[in-house]
Amino acid sequence: MSLRQQLEEGQVKMQSRLEEEEEAKAALMSRIQRLTKLILVSTKNNIPALTDGHQRHNSVSEQDKLSTSQDSSTLVQNEGTTKDHLPDSLDEINQLRSGSGEHSSATCSATDSMQAGFTASDHMDLLIEQIKMLAGEVAFGTSSLKRLIEQSIDDPEGSKDQIENLEREIQQKRRHMRALEKQIMESGEASVANASMVDMQQTITKLTAQCSEKAFELELKSADNRVLQEQLQQKNAEVNDLQEKVFHLEQQLSAKVGISPEQETDCAQQEAIDLKSKLQSKEAEFEKLKFEHLKITEEQCDLINQNHKLSEEAAYAKELASSAAVELKNLAEEVTKLSVLNVKQAKELLVAQEMAHSRVHGRKGRTTSRGRDEVGTWSLDLEDMKIELQARRQREAALEAALAEKELLEEEYKKKFDEAKKKELSLENDLAGMWVLVAKLKRGALGISDFNVDDRTVNLADITNGTKENKGEKNFALVEKQVSEDSVKSLSTEEHRSPEFEPLLVRLKAKIQEMKEKDTDPLSDKDGNSHVCKVCFESATAAVLLPCRHFCLCKPCSLACSECPLCRTRIADRIITFT
Repeated sequence: MSLRQQLEEGQVKMQSRLEEEEEAKAALMSRIQRLTKLILVSTKNNIPALTDGHQRHNSVSEQDKLSTSQDSSTLVQNEGTTKDHLPDSLDEINQLRSGSGEHSSATCSATDSMQAGFTASDHMDLLIEQIKMLAGEVAFGTSSLKRLIEQSIDDPEGSKDQIENLEREIQQKRRHMRALEKQIMESGEASVANASMVDMQQTITKLTAQCSEKAFELELKSADNRVLQEQLQQKNAEVNDLQEKVFHLEQQLSAKVGISPEQETDCAQQEAIDLKSKLQSKEAEFEKLKFEHLKITEEQCDLINQNHKLSEEAAYAKELASSAAVELKNLAEEVTKLSVLNVKQAKELLVAQEMAHSRVHGRKGRTTSRGRDEVGTWSLDLEDMKIELQARRQREAALEAALAEKELLEEEYKKKFDEAKKKELSLENDLAGMWVLVAKLKRGALGISDFNVDDRTVNLADITNGTKENKGEKNFALVEKQVSEDSVKSLSTEEHRSPEFEPLLVRLKAKIQEMKEKDTDPLSDKDGNSHVCKVCFESATAAVLLPCRHFCLCKPCSLACSECPLCRTRIADRIITFT
């Protein structure tokens, strides 16, 4: 069990070291690629005339790439070979780089100082990258050295040579790193000493720009300082005011402290009494407000209930009015039918009466002629005479029975006609009362009494005029009087409920009196009422109502009414005429 555990631990350690070595290899490969890129960039910045040196430098860089790729492949295959080849390749790169740098410095004496600056910076970057590569190799070598030392526990003689070689390589790489660091220091000092005029001008421009920026920042800071100084002065003034207030308060406090405790208690008691009185007054006001709020809520509930009731009554009244209007239309149709039938039957009765009178006169003439001719007609057959007499008597009896039936039917039709007229009058009265009720419900809830009187009279006049136009018969004044009297009666019954209907009754009575006076001369009114307003009966008609196109209202009545008084259609628009 112990051997197995040791083997497993050794395998785990080997795997971890292998992973570390792979990471170190990947870092070395990335640095090698970066070196090749830097070499390519440095070769591009050389003088274009020196093509041979440039080609040689490119060939050197290609050789460096090949050598680095070969070194990387050998690193993957064998660790020892990578350690031998890497410092050689780096030395070659450094030698070639220094040679190319000397060649370029020898040949580029006539070139610009900018290109020289670029090559120097590239050389510095190459040296830094070489140091980084060497540091990575040293770390890689130390890790492999640790691994070999751990493995040398089992076989110390076999791994001693490898350990010594690795230690030598690590020391050589460290020496090489120190040499490169010295070279970087020397090249930095040389670059500072050999700085060109262009660099100096660039630095001067940069410094001037920075100086202007700093001056601008200094101005901004000075402005900020001024603002801050002003704020500081304001704060100082506020602090001084507060100090004065504190001083006054301290004086007042000291003056109050000098008051005797008895006076303080008296003052406190008086303040408590004042506060209690204020609190009591506030409580009383609060209770009053509560009581008022309760009253208002109750009134609101009552008003809501009344509004609901009034809306229900208005809806019911509208339904009754619509049903009454339908019944009125049906009754009017029945009356027209009955009148037509009555006219027909009257004509038939007249025809039958004329026929009966003609037959009676003919029979009398015939009897006289027969008496004269009896002497010459003794030979006639008595039986034929009897048969003819019986047939005539039967015809007369049938005609008399038909006449009696027609008279009975005529009487029945007259009775039905009278009943229909009475029913129509009662329905018209009910309709007028309902319209008055609807107007009262619409405007009575708002509490406007005077306006209600005018609107109700207008509505009553509309109702009476509507009934007059729907009937179209001679009992115009009678129906109007009955409707007005019924409306007055209904309003007189309503008078006991509320006193706001008194002016309405007075107005209606005056209106009825005027109508009675107008009805005294009906013949003169027939021609005059054709162009008189059907609501006020005073001014001439001056408005055509749309969409029914009735020319029946004056200008103020057309603006006041919302329905046509003749056909009861809703007024959409009005055309005012000037006559």
